[in-house]
Amino acid sequence: MNNEKEKTAVIFTSSCFWDLDRKYLNLDNSKNYIINRVLSNGNMNDIKLLFDYYGWETIKKEVVKIKYLNNKILNWLSSLFKINKKRFRCYNNKGIF
Repeated sequence: MNNEKEKTAVIFTSSCFWDLDRKYLNLDNSKNYIINRVLSNGNMNDIKLLFDYYGWETIKKEVVKIKYLNNKILNWLSSLFKINKKRFRCYNNKGIF
């Protein structure tokens, strides 16, 4: 990142990462984890920031890899990205709660 300070997950509300210090999460190295936590625990502003930072295609690529999603989020993501729910790892692993 050239002499820039590492970009961290501090931009999201504390409810997304209530159990750890957000400044230690690197947005580029931990993207699947961050996307999962923001979608599961974030508010609408957090979700907007998520899409602004990662973009549509990156999020679409990452959400199908997430192990656990609740049914509401899974249905929303399936509809939003027009991806059959069966293509999601959480659906196939019964990792839906």
